[in-house]
Amino acid sequence: MSVAEDADKALIVGLGADRPSVDFVIVGAQKCGTTALAHFLGQHPDIGMASPSEVHMFDGPEYSRRWTRSQIDARYAPYFRHCDDELLRGESTPIYMYLPGVVPELKRYNPDMKLIVLLRDPVERAISNYHMEKNRGVEYRSLWLALLAEPFRLNRCKDPRPFDSALRCHSYRRRGLYSHQLRNVYQYFDRDRVLVLRSNELRNCHRAVLERVFTFLGLSTCEVAPAVVRKGNNEGAPWVVRFLLRLSFAAEFARLRALKRRVLIGSVARS
Repeated sequence: MSVAEDADKALIVGLGADRPSVDFVIVGAQKCGTTALAHFLGQHPDIGMASPSEVHMFDGPEYSRRWTRSQIDARYAPYFRHCDDELLRGESTPIYMYLPGVVPELKRYNPDMKLIVLLRDPVERAISNYHMEKNRGVEYRSLWLALLAEPFRLNRCKDPRPFDSALRCHSYRRRGLYSHQLRNVYQYFDRDRVLVLRSNELRNCHRAVLERVFTFLGLSTCEVAPAVVRKGNNEGAPWVVRFLLRLSFAAEFARLRALKRRVLIGSVARS
């Protein structure tokens, strides 16, 4: 057995057989500041964040619903080799909230897990997502044509597990349909296990938001300086595309307002 494998085994034993490796997860949404939040949380002395970020434990092509908790923990162990005696361990994979079937697997793995959700104006999120995929060389259409093609691309996608699947790479608008995703989350996790935040609050009310997260996780507050963790993509878009895209989200904004009244989440749509 290698030194690394010995370390992984020791980590699992150190955590205890009854304690899952991961206590909380940032589950969404993509292009909403999840990388920055994970970075900031990792500055707390009682938190150990998975490294590298975005483990994709529960959505990757190799994942099996037959895996036991110990098997999942064994696969998590290499991501926490840098952690010593941190009180809580967390990871950030923002596609977890979006892909069907992942949230119930999180519940099966750790019924006491806490979930953190960051949401952004879905119009701005979609545009940022588009530019990211274009910069990666995955998208070749213009923004407007990509939005028009999205339903056809997604309908043809039969398997979301490959990392180059359309459900992962071309779901610009669909990922912004937060209400359905949140309802799925609340179906499996109680409200006191889920914290929903707005990405602009993380940017504009940095300290207050982090204090809220630390309190949610049951930790003392910790001073974490704001920083630019990752520069955004070129997020320009013709005004008419923004206008039409916003119109297409009108019903979603209404659903979010209704969901806010029912489950007491923070405001995520324009009043």
